[in-house]
Amino acid sequence: MTTDAILHPDFKDQPYWWEAAAPTALDDADPPAHADVLIVGGGYSGLSAALELARAGRSVVVAEAELFGHGASSRNGGGVSAGVNLGKGIAGGSSKSGAQSEIAKRLDTLMGESRAAFDLVGTLVEREKIDCHYEKRGRLVGAYTPKHFAGFEAKAEALNRLCDAGAQLLPRDRLREEMASDFYHGGMTIKQAAKIHPSLYHKGLLDACSRAGVHLCAHTRVEGVTGGRGGFTVSTSKGTVQCAETMIATNGYTGPLTPDLRKSLVPATSHIIVTEELSDDLAQSLIPNGRTISETPRVLCYYRMTPDGKRMMFGGRARFTDIDPKLRAKLMHAMMTERFPQMKDVRVTHSWTGFVAFTYDYLPHLGLHRDMHYCLGCNGSGVAMMTYLGNLVGRRILQNDELDSAFVGLDMPKVPVPGYTGNPWFLPIIGGWYRFLDRLDRMRA
Repeated sequence: MTTDAILHPDFKDQPYWWEAAAPTALDDADPPAHADVLIVGGGYSGLSAALELARAGRSVVVAEAELFGHGASSRNGGGVSAGVNLGKGIAGGSSKSGAQSEIAKRLDTLMGESRAAFDLVGTLVEREKIDCHYEKRGRLVGAYTPKHFAGFEAKAEALNRLCDAGAQLLPRDRLREEMASDFYHGGMTIKQAAKIHPSLYHKGLLDACSRAGVHLCAHTRVEGVTGGRGGFTVSTSKGTVQCAETMIATNGYTGPLTPDLRKSLVPATSHIIVTEELSDDLAQSLIPNGRTISETPRVLCYYRMTPDGKRMMFGGRARFTDIDPKLRAKLMHAMMTERFPQMKDVRVTHSWTGFVAFTYDYLPHLGLHRDMHYCLGCNGSGVAMMTYLGNLVGRRILQNDELDSAFVGLDMPKVPVPGYTGNPWFLPIIGGWYRFLDRLDRMRA
């Protein structure tokens, strides 16, 4: 099928989610001259921290360089889960560095906190009356090889013991109970997982912050920060702000303002397509229980039905850099039809990309850098974890650094690439190698 043939006449190079909630400047306010806290970045983590602080009576400024909703908070797949990939590769390694050993010791507690992250999203949706199609329909993780399925037994036990996740194994001969495909070698269902409309969720957090009195400043780029805790001077494109505390909440869009933090993050593009409306029979058959689906290869895909149940949203990595929107759509369509051959004639209406921030230890982090608070590194699980870590930073400020969390005190490791400054030039090389290994694993299976 040619590229043009898979594109709908109304094809758009922008997120499908923006049809319901497009990025906004609100009233395009200028920041005040003084505030208790200034937060750099208006995504899930920044807004979650701002809401926690403002509800406690602090004056808060959120400085967003673009429109609110421009970044990954309105570009992701909308999956909400607890602990599925937390610390991937740390617990099971046969040889560990000292830092890895420390993480392994804490991993049980960290995974337990990931359940708190999952619960917080539901709490905010209910408390703030956010209409974002929040549905606790669970997740299916597909086993790419028989070996991966064999590893699910230990994974399910850990998820159930630490997160009360409701994880159950699904052998290959029962896979059609969950999806109209024989692509996987079995799966693992996780009851405690949900999905949302990510852009509407972001809008709901934004509206809640507005009601709480947060100064929400779009098109306000932070250009420099001097001073320290209790006396920061923050220079922005719209003026200077004096504040007691500053927070960096830029995740995959972390820039030259904090060059040392950039050295600990690998921003990787994630690509997503959405299909045209499907026939009722086809739409209802694909994922009959309405779950979000992910999988186990090194270069994985994730997908779900849209909130109206009429379209499929399919995400993954067509390449490890951004590419032409039409080529992106064609490559993602090919991945989708590899899993669902019955969709080969379905056209694509939307195709877009956004940045995910990976860390070397596969953990999200919070901490202090040059006296500035930060929470960064969602590793592809940003809806729950970035909401939660932002909330933790807000609580840490309110409690004068007294915070009971296993994330406190975990140093964020630098990416061990000589001369690395935040430009992941090596991703296409590593990504190509990972794809080769995935194909090899599949052929052997």
